[in-house]
Amino acid sequence: MLADGLRATTGRNYVVDNKPGAGGLIGAGEVAKAKPDGSTLLITTSGHLLNAVLHTKMPYDVISDFTPISQLAVAPAYVVLVRTQSRFKSLTDVLREAKARPATISYGSFGPGNPTHVIGAMFARAANVDLVHVPYRGSPVQDLLGGQIDLMWQGALTSMQMIQDGQVRALAVTSARRIPEVSDVPTLTELGVAGVDLPAWSGLWGPPKMPPDLVQSIYSDFSAASRRPDYRAFLQKNVGVPVDTTPQQFAAFNVEELARYRRDLTPLNIQID
Repeated sequence: MLADGLRATTGRNYVVDNKPGAGGLIGAGEVAKAKPDGSTLLITTSGHLLNAVLHTKMPYDVISDFTPISQLAVAPAYVVLVRTQSRFKSLTDVLREAKARPATISYGSFGPGNPTHVIGAMFARAANVDLVHVPYRGSPVQDLLGGQIDLMWQGALTSMQMIQDGQVRALAVTSARRIPEVSDVPTLTELGVAGVDLPAWSGLWGPPKMPPDLVQSIYSDFSAASRRPDYRAFLQKNVGVPVDTTPQQFAAFNVEELARYRRDLTPLNIQID
């Protein structure tokens, strides 16, 4: 959707080249080595900075090997999901069984180090319970629906259709306040589990050492495209709240967010080789 908006506003062609794998390291690594001429850019999530904390070996430096251009969107929260037939009718049920039978309740994630893994580990630490993490190469949704795993964490907006269709039940949200779309679902804080906060966001970076005037030009192009009503409507329904930060603001945010991750996530002892 954003590429379509850029084509319309700039008259130039933008090619979306999906590069999955290794928690984003493959795609980001290509951008880190690209020429700083603006022809190769990176759009990815907060996992870009998470990798620097969780991986024991990194092929690049998430700060010095990239040029921050702008933050694009912020998702409202993660939600903990169970299938509708689950024995867990509330998060209280989960906590009660987890304390009575440690290491018997499983939660699936989109892979080791993925935010859906990290948020589960943060929850387990905050609630003082022992859960079994089951990482997947792709999505754990089918195994959740089939009963092979007990829980999973996912972005609230991306989960909304499954919730509304009755495929899954939401037990709690990580946001400070309840989410209007699922106003009957309590927050973790309401349920006595505090300190579980991992805001999901996406951003735009370029290769290192891009000329400031080029960075400003690209930022202006993306800012104009992101104001298109069709893009904003799509984003708010499927991803999160649109954000438009300047390159200077986003650069400062990267440094601050990385420091926060190192402070809050290092105690989880999640290490990926």
